[in-house]
Amino acid sequence: MNQEQFQHGWVQLEKHLKIHWDKFTQEDYALIDGSLERFNRVNEQRYGVTHGDVRKAADRWYAKWAGWYQGYEEVKSTS
Repeated sequence: MNQEQFQHGWVQLEKHLKIHWDKFTQEDYALIDGSLERFNRVNEQRYGVTHGDVRKAADRWYAKWAGWYQGYEEVKSTS
């Protein structure tokens, strides 16, 4: 997923994150505000996952949301 795709799907992704990724704060969401780079940075701070892991999870979510990923299974973050 690139920046344009991330920004386009941000509102829906934010809803998903609030349900499944409970370490994000309201301040985090305000900071991210559709920026893939800031999302990666905040996610790494909160969950200690690497950029590649974050990117993979975001890409899978986007593929499901866009409707072109067959066989998608929801993967919850590890807290």
